[in-house]
Amino acid sequence: MTVTPDLTNATPATREYYALPESVREEAEAIVGKPRPMTHVEILLAVGRAIANEQEAAKRGEG
Repeated sequence: MTVTPDLTNATPATREYYALPESVREEAEAIVGKPRPMTHVEILLAVGRAIANEQEAAKRGEG
């Protein structure tokens, strides 16, 4: 049995993945492997995107 993590702050792709039937996720994981933690560069990219999005929102007067 696969446990679904808390998806409160999950990306759309993560939500979509966990919305798949468990049997499909199990097959995908058998082929690709279990979901893994983000690499350092992926974390930097996520933070960088968040900063850029905040800067753009501020330019539009949203923040």
